[in-house]
Amino acid sequence: MPGASLIILGMLMIVAGFVLIFVSGVSKSQNPIKRDEHTLNPNSMHYGSSNNSGSNGSVSDKTEVRGGGIIMLGPIPIIIGSDNKSAQTLMILAIMLMLLYFLIFSR
Repeated sequence: MPGASLIILGMLMIVAGFVLIFVSGVSKSQNPIKRDEHTLNPNSMHYGSSNNSGSNGSVSDKTEVRGGGIIMLGPIPIIIGSDNKSAQTLMILAIMLMLLYFLIFSR
């Protein structure tokens, strides 16, 4: 019955993920420190402060968010990525998951 144990293990991992998300949300909501975009980046300029670096005074505080995800429909992966590096990493992970799928369920 290795299939039944894999199903139980998968369900336990899903429950553990929900518990971790809940605990993270509760701990962040009880944190009294309020952070804005300037406290996250110590090198950013605050309004009214002088710029000592000698540039024209304009500083770009743009953040770049990258990520992606895999949707596995049986052995077939659907890969979603915001940039090439994320997509390539997810392709490698998808290939490993496909090989694992075929090793476990090909008997």
